Amino acid sequence: MDALPQELIQEIVSRTSPAHASGKLSLLCSSFWSAAKSNLVWERFLPPDLIARRAVQDQVDYNDPWKNIDADTLRAFPNKKDLYLFLCDNPLYIDNGVMYTWLDKLSGNRCFHIGPQSLTLGHPDGWSGVHFWRDWRYNIIPCLDQGRPKNLEIEGKMSTSILSQNTTYTAYLLFNFTGYFYFKGFGKKEPLETFVGIDGYGESDSRLVYIPTDNPKYYKPDEPGAFIGPQYPVLRKDELYEIELGSYVNKEGCENRELRMSLKKVKSRRGVKSGISLYGIEILPESSVKTG
Repeated sequence: MDALPQELIQEIVSRTSPAHASGKLSLLCSSFWSAAKSNLVWERFLPPDLIARRAVQDQVDYNDPWKNIDADTLRAFPNKKDLYLFLCDNPLYIDNGVMYTWLDKLSGNRCFHIGPQSLTLGHPDGWSGVHFWRDWRYNIIPCLDQGRPKNLEIEGKMSTSILSQNTTYTAYLLFNFTGYFYFKGFGKKEPLETFVGIDGYGESDSRLVYIPTDNPKYYKPDEPGAFIGPQYPVLRKDELYEIELGSYVNKEGCENRELRMSLKKVKSRRGVKSGISLYGIEILPESSVKTG
């Protein structure tokens, strides 16, 4: 294999995945080992369109790990594998700081988080904005207070053009319990309806989910009596809760459609709701490692 032109070997490696380039292929022979380190290969694994949409520094939090990285991101990393690994471990704010993105380390697939400030709330007058400083990713968090909205509805949207092609994504709503606004109107007999899909194309996933209690022990799988299943929230390592909204397959040739993700109260149910705070929506490819 060492007799093959180096340009051909680089082309072969770049058409695999970051996991292959960092693993078995680099062990085949010296030519593949050299190709697996080349900038040509790792530039193919980078998302130049997203890097070009990097938010300017005054639009993000001062604790952002990218704050000391030159605005010319590609020039700041002469070694493109270093940039790839940095982007896997450090989410990048894009689009004026309303969304951030990172890469799944093994596949190179794109991951996204839509910030709470970008979510559409069906009755915004029922939510209070609370300043939150624990994590650089969040600033002002909407909290559902005293159940003033009659119809709970939370919605996020994004273009499918920035998702990885031929990839199955799952959307998760991230939330927490406020602790100071009384938890009310939710329960194991109070269904919530989710939606993930493209309006008008028949490509959607709808489910019924539940938030049975605000006691965190019931969202830990190893606890007796825990609520287990995709219809219930899960307590994450970062102490937020996530609940599956649904899945979407981003097929090649389906670029630039609007993906809509929502959670709302089932119309037939009555009663006000309160006691949760919103931390956005994560859109993750299958088998990805979550930030939380």
